[in-house]
Amino acid sequence: MNICVGGELDGQKIEKEGRLLKASDIAPSFKTEYYKQVFNRDNINYRFWLPIGSDLHDMSEKVLNILRAPKN
Repeated sequence: MNICVGGELDGQKIEKEGRLLKASDIAPSFKTEYYKQVFNRDNINYRFWLPIGSDLHDMSEKVLNILRAPKN
């Protein structure tokens, strides 16, 4: 999935290799830095970009809401 959760890039899908993403690479005025976190649901791995320093519990809740949303 590679969706950003939180920060300036919230909700955007960013395909990038590696474990770190600087929002300033997308737009120079952005400050958020993200790390790639893998979530496993029903034996399927999903990748999300989470802001460095964010509360993992809060971010996990947001990710679960995304994964639970009906697929269109």
